Amino acid sequence: MKTIYKIISILLGIFLFVSCEKEIVFKGEIADPMVVVNSYITPDSIISAHISESRFFLNDTTTFKNISNADVSVFVNGVFKEKMGLVEEGNYKGTYKPVIGETIKLIVKVPDKKDVSSEAIIEPKPDILSLDTTNIWTGKSYNIQNVGYLNGSNYEYKLDTISTVTGHIINYKLKFNDNGNQKNYYRLVVNTKERFITVNKFTNDTITEIRDNYTFNFTDIVSGNNSTNDPLSAIGGSSSDNIYNVFSDDLFNGKTYSLTFSTNEDIYNYSQGYDYGLSTPVDKTVYVYLQSITRDYYLYLLSRPVAVKGSDFFSEPVQIHNNIVGGIGILGSYTSGNVYKVELK
Repeated sequence: MKTIYKIISILLGIFLFVSCEKEIVFKGEIADPMVVVNSYITPDSIISAHISESRFFLNDTTTFKNISNADVSVFVNGVFKEKMGLVEEGNYKGTYKPVIGETIKLIVKVPDKKDVSSEAIIEPKPDILSLDTTNIWTGKSYNIQNVGYLNGSNYEYKLDTISTVTGHIINYKLKFNDNGNQKNYYRLVVNTKERFITVNKFTNDTITEIRDNYTFNFTDIVSGNNSTNDPLSAIGGSSSDNIYNVFSDDLFNGKTYSLTFSTNEDIYNYSQGYDYGLSTPVDKTVYVYLQSITRDYYLYLLSRPVAVKGSDFFSEPVQIHNNIVGGIGILGSYTSGNVYKVELK
């Protein structure tokens, strides 16, 4: 009898669960697609832009429709300069390279759409004074994993040392002057080119491969990664959301500042049979850039990862910063200072 009651209870629970599901029909007004403009301009590079249409948030498609019939005009300091031409799907390019101090404006006209526009000033180069490095050896450790292997016809597991790791960190200190006459925004970019040399086990051929790596540790207080003064808190983010490594001069306006960050240079010595094509690079070059960026570009790079990642169920959604009048998107400007190269063996 108890068994019958249990079965009835389970079936009733399933019925109630299914009966609670209800498809809600959207009865609101579906907005017409808007013009989306994305352009990032910098001195000594030709101005370009990508133009597309927005899509309704309930649309099943994940792609955006490129616009190939737009009329794109470029204005410099309020004076018409040229029209940009279509080079491929949604991508437009002109011939003009902007100059520091100029205000660039784009006006985009698309048939049967509202005209859109935006402008951005070309920021001056950041005044970089020096880049200093410090090597720190953090000791030796062992990478031990549960490894599978064939024992006769059986597949078994055992703990084994995959590699020996010699801990190595390089700390960087980038010193620069901040202009106290205006509000400034910056972006730190660190790009590493690593050279690997491997030997093909079957042909004994030597293979050289160059890999790009953009991973570094940005723990300076201005990044918000180790401080309660989180610059992302104003838009509902957290320290881990500053994936584009942008910051403002709130803490050092008009002063000389030493920006700190680091790269992990651990050396891996793999045990025989466990390299799997993984190895420590023979050498690498670390390229360090500090960019001056516009306020709109700064807010866009802050808000974009927070909005894309999504937030807590009970919190308000975060809107990606937009400076396209009459449309959606971003016209951002950045100017890089001197590029520093650090050679590592």
